[in-house]
Amino acid sequence: MSLEDHIAAISRGAFYQVRRMRQLRPFLDWDALRTVTHALVISHLDYCNALYMGLPLGSTQRLQLVQNAAARVIIGAPRCSHVTPLLRELPWLPVAFWVRF
Repeated sequence: MSLEDHIAAISRGAFYQVRRMRQLRPFLDWDALRTVTHALVISHLDYCNALYMGLPLGSTQRLQLVQNAAARVIIGAPRCSHVTPLLRELPWLPVAFWVRF
């Protein structure tokens, strides 16, 4: 499995979890939704993030799209809303900065 295949598999599974979180949103309060989303989505994005060092921006962009979708679900923002203020509110670093740490 190449690193591109690994990123594709992680993003596919994480998007599935984001869709599930969107369905659970009416039944969970903000803290519970944030905790569950972090456990089921963000932890998968963060796994092996040191391997992403030096990859082209397009490769990590798929992971960033998953993080953006997860932030929108937690905050309850529409899909077309800007994500930078949402990431600051949570507070989450963008995926490109995860790799550096």
